[in-house]
Amino acid sequence: MDLYLDLKVMVNTLPESKRSHLANKEVQNLVATIDKGTGSGCGGHGDGGSCIVWLMGHSLGASLALDVGRAMMAEKGYNLPTFLFNPPQVSLAPAIDVLLPTKKARRSIHAASSFLKARMGKVLKPHKERMEKLFEQLSPWAPELYVHERDLICKGYISYFEQREQVKERFRGVGKSAMALSYRDMLFAAFGKEKERPHLLPTARLWKNSSMDGDAHDLQQWWRPDRELALSAKRYNYP
Repeated sequence: MDLYLDLKVMVNTLPESKRSHLANKEVQNLVATIDKGTGSGCGGHGDGGSCIVWLMGHSLGASLALDVGRAMMAEKGYNLPTFLFNPPQVSLAPAIDVLLPTKKARRSIHAASSFLKARMGKVLKPHKERMEKLFEQLSPWAPELYVHERDLICKGYISYFEQREQVKERFRGVGKSAMALSYRDMLFAAFGKEKERPHLLPTARLWKNSSMDGDAHDLQQWWRPDRELALSAKRYNYP
């Protein structure tokens, strides 16, 4: 079953799975019951700190928690504290890092890609506007992403956030427009099908592990003291 869901993560159809629907339903019911009974709330415009329902997962579990957190924020306005350990991110970023070993080359290709996305967004204006609206809805929600530089499964998040920040600093308008778009989603939109990649996050705190020992995808690595993890953290905001 997990292998089947792993394949659904790779083709971006995990939110359509029975397990994802069940997880969303159970969390919605739990939060609604708590809000009704205590009035403590998990409001959409706070930092989520007062909410007593937390989402957490590792690897495939992190993908499920990400889907639930996105849906709860976008559809219900519930800002749930979310902790994602080694969340899978399916993109070409790891391959680009290998093929273009210098930072200058990577920055150039990502800048060119952002300009192309921005231009395509002007052609596919309804899709662009829908994604910008979704980003506005999701922006108060800031999941905590714990990733390792050597983990090919999740390191795409490092590239996504760091490169988009660099493009935004150099070309602010282009950077803001491109960060909410993906080629795959725009291709679907061109054929009348609206989808969005789960890794397109307006806001997040990225915890980056740079240690050189141990299994880069192992959950147990995060139990070690911070000084052994070579850990650094940065929050990325929208716009």
